[in-house]
Amino acid sequence: MSHYTELPVSGTVSTTMGVFTRRENPSVFSPVANALPAGSRVTVQGAVVGDAVEGNAHWYRVGEDTYIWAGACTRLEPYPEFPEVIRPNWTAIILHER
Repeated sequence: MSHYTELPVSGTVSTTMGVFTRRENPSVFSPVANALPAGSRVTVQGAVVGDAVEGNAHWYRVGEDTYIWAGACTRLEPYPEFPEVIRPNWTAIILHER
């Protein structure tokens, strides 16, 4: 189980781009669980604050110790009330191939 504080939310979102789900922690450094293409429907089981990607540190738990970056998904409604103060240790960027 992750050491991240989880917000109790549930619902379904769709991916807006190709994205990896991550095992163990909401981090781009965590092992890849699955690769999902854009348009994939995903069931959300919880929300956490993890590593910031493009300035967004919100992640959804989509399975037992499996996470997806919320920035790669449609907005969950109602949207979780994440803590206002987020201090990521670093910021990842996504590079798009042209």
